[in-house]
Amino acid sequence: MTSRDTFDSDVSSDSSQVDLLLTAGSENKMAMFSTMHAVCDNMRLLLDMEHMCDITFLVGFREVPVHALRAVLASRSKVFYNLIKKHTTLKKSEVKRKTKGSKDKKPPMGIARQTSDTLVIPVQSYDPETFRALVEFVHCGSVLITEDTVAGLFCGAHQFALPDLTRACLDFVDRCVKHGRCENVMFSARCYVHHSASQMLFDIIHAVKEKRLRTDVHQTSV
Repeated sequence: MTSRDTFDSDVSSDSSQVDLLLTAGSENKMAMFSTMHAVCDNMRLLLDMEHMCDITFLVGFREVPVHALRAVLASRSKVFYNLIKKHTTLKKSEVKRKTKGSKDKKPPMGIARQTSDTLVIPVQSYDPETFRALVEFVHCGSVLITEDTVAGLFCGAHQFALPDLTRACLDFVDRCVKHGRCENVMFSARCYVHHSASQMLFDIIHAVKEKRLRTDVHQTSV
């Protein structure tokens, strides 16, 4: 293990595949081709195009903008779905309140009305780059986990109900403990003490360490 170990939750190095399908009662064959790399690359490209995204998270005390697609977030996580639904309702209520009683002034002929449908949601309890990695995982299905980001990703996976990312983080933590490299993980976990999942991470680390210590003692005594 290097000083900065990483773990990619996308375990397949090449997700492209071709399946040959036989039609019933016929010798004719069809080829079904699928590739996830092109989809993931396009998703990452979209996330970098602010004007193509319809939701912006203002992350951390510096309110760093992290852009996303609300349809993707809502389809991947019910927690994101409820969060988006809540803020959409609040935005509609605010717009309705501001326009109440005002006269509807139509723009001159030939000039289109410019409106913004982008939903803006503040998120202060995450490091901006870690939250950006979380959003990218939701969109693309892969994420680079490091000793510095695993705690934030684990808390995000727990908060937004992403069980596959939770398992990936726990696997990474287990490997860090196995190789005696959990100092940075513990340090980053302390930055998320305001998350309930942070204490869970501490407990898991201690439990794994104790289990491995008992195993080592047993092997030594045999």
